[in-house]
Amino acid sequence: MKTRFPLFARLLLWFFLNVLVVLAALFLTLRFQFGSQFKSFLPDTSRSQTQAMTEVLIHDLATTPKAQWDQSLSQLSAAYHMDFAIYDKAGLHVAGAPMNPPEEAVSTILMTLALGRPDRQPERPEDLDQPPDFPPPPPRPQPEGMPPPRGGPGHMMPEFPQRVIRSENPETFWLLVLLPLDRFHNTDLQPMMLVGKTGKLGESPLLFNPNPWFYLAAGTIVFSALFWLPLTRNLTRAIARMTVATEEIAEGRFDIQAPEKREDELGRLGFAINRMAARLKGFITGQRRFLGDVAHELCSPLARMEVALGILEERADEKTLPYVRDVREEVTQMRKLAHELLSFSKASLGESRIGLTTLAVVELVAAAVRQEHCGEGQVEIEVPEDLMVEVHPELICRALTNLLRNAIRYAGHAGPVTVVARKEDAEVVILVADQGPGVPGGELERLFDPFYRLDESRDSETGGTGLGLAIVKTCVEACGGKVTAFNRDPAGLIVELRFPDASIQA
Repeated sequence: MKTRFPLFARLLLWFFLNVLVVLAALFLTLRFQFGSQFKSFLPDTSRSQTQAMTEVLIHDLATTPKAQWDQSLSQLSAAYHMDFAIYDKAGLHVAGAPMNPPEEAVSTILMTLALGRPDRQPERPEDLDQPPDFPPPPPRPQPEGMPPPRGGPGHMMPEFPQRVIRSENPETFWLLVLLPLDRFHNTDLQPMMLVGKTGKLGESPLLFNPNPWFYLAAGTIVFSALFWLPLTRNLTRAIARMTVATEEIAEGRFDIQAPEKREDELGRLGFAINRMAARLKGFITGQRRFLGDVAHELCSPLARMEVALGILEERADEKTLPYVRDVREEVTQMRKLAHELLSFSKASLGESRIGLTTLAVVELVAAAVRQEHCGEGQVEIEVPEDLMVEVHPELICRALTNLLRNAIRYAGHAGPVTVVARKEDAEVVILVADQGPGVPGGELERLFDPFYRLDESRDSETGGTGLGLAIVKTCVEACGGKVTAFNRDPAGLIVELRFPDASIQA
């Protein structure tokens, strides 16, 4: 069974979904807390940058004629990706790019110039003529490369009042910065305000710079992923090893060991898997040993009964002869079944004690063909002479003989049986293929089960004992190989034997 969505990927996806949910919740919380003012913030970094920009602009405007203010504002617009203009106390355009601020912006400009700060709204109309009543902010450090403020090196300029307004249809952001008149040499000037205009929140760094937030989000995700990666990888690696162990147990290989040294639920699961494998191995080994012992004990009396019935057949009269022949055929079938059971038991129990020999594949195939007495044209062999495998000769010869016997019995009428061998990476592959009707897809996995017959209506004469392919599997696995079966296109069945390449091991 192929994994369509690995657990490791699922855990990472769940983690990223969790991060997205947290970010979405934070966004909604901020939006709920600040309502329509959510996009009217000036982050501290933007305020500092606006302060430094305004100090430079004031110095430039104070040292240049008023006729050149348009040029200074144009350079400022190009540097900060925002249109800039200056308005006076009457709301008239003084310099910079012509703008058409909305009524809300004009009202805020007029009130700001009257009150001296953009973040304070008048409670009464007469408050418009009142001087600002807020204490001066603490001094700020002088930015690098800036001219010294007026009043000497020790005098620090207070922070300029700033505000952001958002208008609709279309969405536009307006930056309002009050310009103090005491920084200009011309005393005839009226209170002025610097107005910036942009259509996108992240376009100008004076309003919002998304890069720090992007770096913060990316760093958070990377750190969280690296923080979770060891735990996730540790869990999925243990689960993968247990999956491999259970798959090996399902194939009848009970010596596999699942990880059980963990001090958590996975360690307990690994211990349970290993205990289950040990008990299954004991059950299967005891069953096969008992089966072999019974078959061995039955072989001798059945053989004596067969001989006795042969003698009785020679002395029987015509009336009793058919009955004697029927009994003798039944005893013969019982003897063959006992012999097959004994072979199956020996192959199953011999895995740990058989000796392996390096042999040429072509010699093994030729011996199986001779033992099966295949006629002319029944079997076609395509095996290179240099292919070597390390196997037990008797077991592999028995496996190949059973495969050839089955293929000729059930598909010999459709064409010759083909035996092909080749090298694939570090393995030697032997294919026994016929041109018969094949096997239904749902039955391929059960094909090597003991006593399994594809057609339940077959008896011991037409369908065998059901142990032929089971013996093939036990013989191949006893030699360290694997056997699988799949249908051939357009028709036929292919049985594949895989063994380690003996030439590489040598």
